[in-house]
Amino acid sequence: MPFDGRSAAPRLAHRGIALSVLLALALAASASRRAAAESAPKTADDTYHLKADRLSGSAGANDDVYTAIKVTVQHGPTTVIGDSAHVYRQREQVEVMGNVKILDGSTRMWGDEATYDRKTRTAVLRGDVRIQDGSARITGGEARFYRNENRSVIVGSPRMQDSTRTLTADQIEYNRGKDEVLALGHVVAVDRAESTTVRAGRVRYDRKLNYAWASQSPALVIDESGGKSTTVRGLTMEFDNAKRAVFALGDVLVERDKLRAKGDRGEFYGNENRALLVGHPRAWDEEGEVQGDTLEIRFVQHRVESVQVRPHATVRYQAKADSGRGERNEAVGDTVTLFNPDEETRRAVVVGHARSSYWPSSADSAQGGRNISSGDSIIVEFANGRARKATVVGRSEGTYYMAAEGDTSRVRQEERVVYKGTRIVYDVDRNQVDVVGAADVAYKELRLNAEKVAFNTKTERMRAEGNPVLYDAKDKIVGNTMTYDLSIRRGTIYGGKTTYEKGYYYGEQIRKVSDDVLDVKDGSYTTCELDEPHYHFGSHKMKVILRDKVIASPVIFYIKNIPVLALPFYVFPIRPGRHSGFQLPQVEFGSSTAGGKFIRNVGYYWAINDYLDATLWGDYYQDTRWIAHTQTRYQKRYKWSGEINSSVQHTLGLNSSDQWDFFGRHYQVLGPNFTLTGQGNFTNSSAYLKDLSIGRSVLLRVQRNLRSQLSLNKSWSSASLNLGLLRNQDLDPDPGGLRLQQQLPSLSFSLPARALGHQARGKEPARLPWLSSTYFSFRSTILGEHDDVFKARPETTIVLNSVGVPETTVVLTDVKTSRAGALQQLSLSDVRTLFGFLRVSPSMSYSEIFYSKDAAGNRNQRAGVWQGGLSANTALTGTFRTSLGPLRALRHVITPSVGLSYQPAYPKLNFVNTAGEVKPRFTGLTGISLAASESRFITFSLRNDLHAKWGNATQPKVLNNLIQLSTSGSYNLLAYRTGARPLSDLFSNLNLQPWSKGSVSMNFSHNPYDGKLLSFGVS
Repeated sequence: MPFDGRSAAPRLAHRGIALSVLLALALAASASRRAAAESAPKTADDTYHLKADRLSGSAGANDDVYTAIKVTVQHGPTTVIGDSAHVYRQREQVEVMGNVKILDGSTRMWGDEATYDRKTRTAVLRGDVRIQDGSARITGGEARFYRNENRSVIVGSPRMQDSTRTLTADQIEYNRGKDEVLALGHVVAVDRAESTTVRAGRVRYDRKLNYAWASQSPALVIDESGGKSTTVRGLTMEFDNAKRAVFALGDVLVERDKLRAKGDRGEFYGNENRALLVGHPRAWDEEGEVQGDTLEIRFVQHRVESVQVRPHATVRYQAKADSGRGERNEAVGDTVTLFNPDEETRRAVVVGHARSSYWPSSADSAQGGRNISSGDSIIVEFANGRARKATVVGRSEGTYYMAAEGDTSRVRQEERVVYKGTRIVYDVDRNQVDVVGAADVAYKELRLNAEKVAFNTKTERMRAEGNPVLYDAKDKIVGNTMTYDLSIRRGTIYGGKTTYEKGYYYGEQIRKVSDDVLDVKDGSYTTCELDEPHYHFGSHKMKVILRDKVIASPVIFYIKNIPVLALPFYVFPIRPGRHSGFQLPQVEFGSSTAGGKFIRNVGYYWAINDYLDATLWGDYYQDTRWIAHTQTRYQKRYKWSGEINSSVQHTLGLNSSDQWDFFGRHYQVLGPNFTLTGQGNFTNSSAYLKDLSIGRSVLLRVQRNLRSQLSLNKSWSSASLNLGLLRNQDLDPDPGGLRLQQQLPSLSFSLPARALGHQARGKEPARLPWLSSTYFSFRSTILGEHDDVFKARPETTIVLNSVGVPETTVVLTDVKTSRAGALQQLSLSDVRTLFGFLRVSPSMSYSEIFYSKDAAGNRNQRAGVWQGGLSANTALTGTFRTSLGPLRALRHVITPSVGLSYQPAYPKLNFVNTAGEVKPRFTGLTGISLAASESRFITFSLRNDLHAKWGNATQPKVLNNLIQLSTSGSYNLLAYRTGARPLSDLFSNLNLQPWSKGSVSMNFSHNPYDGKLLSFGVS
């Protein structure tokens, strides 16, 4: 409601001028005494015209008094009329009494008396003061005009009004200099055109700004047709008349009928028909409340059209009930908008992180409990003051608590339904929740997926349509349509299909009669995973006892869709987990062109105990063969584990034969860092492993080497020991190749690298500190090897035939050898820094070998070789600080390295065979050999590392090894002896790591002589 004093207050500025003409009375009296002496001309503004029926005067001791009867004083456009007047010369005061009337243009003023004090320049109009200017009218008991201060004050129940507005107060003041009106004490401003009233203890109005301030318990009342009104209160109020806006500040309270709203600040915009409440705003009535950070109200013809709260909005609502507790609703979200087209909430829209909670009335809660839903948006529809429907849109999900409020027994059981979908519709009147679009409904261990799921909260029944899938614990059932009653935990699936323990079940109608029992009508069972299985068992009635068995009656076995076997009833075991029993789901029936009809995987599983089990199964091929399989597994955590697999095949007929295979593995912990591992792989026929019909994997069928081994490993803090046995058999050896290799035994002992000395450590004194960077290591290997070489030696046989002529026969025979050997290896290395930047690394190693028999045929032979090397490297670093975008700094590290290696020649490690060829003496034992030739190599490399600082200048992210590029090669100092080129190929590696969890690596090599790219790879 805009407060406007312009209709009356501006004219108060001229009243001080009009009443000041009373000064003419005093001027006229003094002029008669000084007329002759004064010759200066008077301006028009200083001329006063005094008329009176009678003028008299008297001189007293204190003052000279002049009296005028029926006086009229005129000064310019201003005229003052009165019954009489007194002029006090010394005091410079004038009094006009009786029917005082002042005329100033169109302005008229009336009063009982008027006075003017020239010294204080104060004019006063008293007694039934009335001021009229056009349609504006001002009344009061007294009007005071202070010319020095350029302000006017009206007291004595002042009242200002025009055709549409009225202002009353204990005192009304106008400051002409500031052009402000100030009303004090019981201020009431009424705007009949706007149907508004402002009440306050103090109101200040700035005419220039057209802005008003109200304080001291201000209140704004907006009247409506029909007798209703809205009241706004606050500690202070401000009125922007130009914008028709009102601002209430501090403890704002809005009252309308039964509606209340409060906040720290209120803003009301008349031109926009809206109001804002901020600062913990809250609105409420008898049935609900709404609150948030900002509350916005929209009006149409002074009626509330909508209420919007944002952000952190909360709306609570509780309907009245004839008895007990009414239904309750609560909605929270980023924004909540209530729509009130007919002064009653019809719709609520919650947007952003929307969440809605619904509690039924006490009368309805016996049938169920609260419902909580959330999504991107929620739309709640109301009718007759009650929520009737709620629609959740976008990432919709919810929970329905089946337990009634106060029913602690069901609460302890967590009886609730959790659902989610693209859209959720909750219909209160129908007691139904519709989950539409990728619906997912869960209840206890039940879970239902479908395009649409309808759940009735009163009957606790669900109906799913659109490719429904029901999960019950570990069970899965699919169908066309499903119904389920949560109260009795029974349901029906139409056109259902489920999988259990590697078996597939189908039924025209599947009904769940209890937690563990399914009744199937016109059902089938198969282990074939195809949509149209090769075979299946069909039955008109089936009872599935979950995790136990399937009882069917009658049962017909079909191959494709052809019935081949009928039984009056049959029981299929489907018990999960480890338990003994026949393995019927794995049974296969079929026929092949090669083997005829067959039945496979007829087996029995035996759960011996918690650590050991065994499986036995067999295959039968009509009139040709049978195969028996066994598998034994054992395991005890942290102790031992292993398995044994074997099979035997017996061929039927006149040329019967037996073939077998065996595979086993074992692992056992004997103590701390002490383990035993073993593996065995044997067969009596290589063709048996290739048999396609047995069902072995491709990897097993192509396997041509059977490897068996036994290994004993023990490690300490500074040493390790390994003792092993190895048997490696080649099923298809080439002539001259190994058919059987056995290492009996293989023994290795190693001491890892350790320093010869150390610096002082705590209280421990230093020991050979000058050798603290010198390291040595040792490794010893002993091996006994027995080899069987296939068809490696030709044997010639000469015999006389029947006529006495000699015949020569050459036969290739196997060669068996047995040898033992040992290899001892000792190495020394050091790293020293010279001149503070050059790292020098000398190294030397010695190897000694022993053979029980060398290649030359000499027994118990030994030899030793040594080799040495020296390498040096350094690092050159450069840092570049820049501010190119998010790049803060770059660091480039260049590491060049060069090395020299040398091994002298050992001609005694070779021998010349009978063919004149030079051959190595120590060869033939796996991993035990020595190099005899001299070598001299120079190695070199160059590595570039680029590091970066990236991101915020105060806390940049360090990217180490952002780019790495290394190139290496070697130079053979003895290449001239063979005529080869001394410089090797150059090998380079480029590694890019722009992020911490991944990198790109590129490898390539070049010919240094022609620059050609020899190889390239990316990983």
